[in-house]
Amino acid sequence: MRSSGFPCRYAGCERTFQVEDQTSMAALTAGSAARSEHEVREHDYRHLPLPEAARRTSYVRPRPKVEPAR
Repeated sequence: MRSSGFPCRYAGCERTFQVEDQTSMAALTAGSAARSEHEVREHDYRHLPLPEAARRTSYVRPRPKVEPAR
């Protein structure tokens, strides 16, 4: 996010949506929602999220126990 607010993602549109308190999750959510509403209403633009990369897990599979030779 730029310091001037959330920019419209439609190519060529210079509109930004201000967020007064950047430490407030509610204010950030409201700014993002206002931008999305503008994009759909004014440009019929719907942002497609990028595909998420596969998440790595910290879980390690235990090695199978080997029975000692008798």
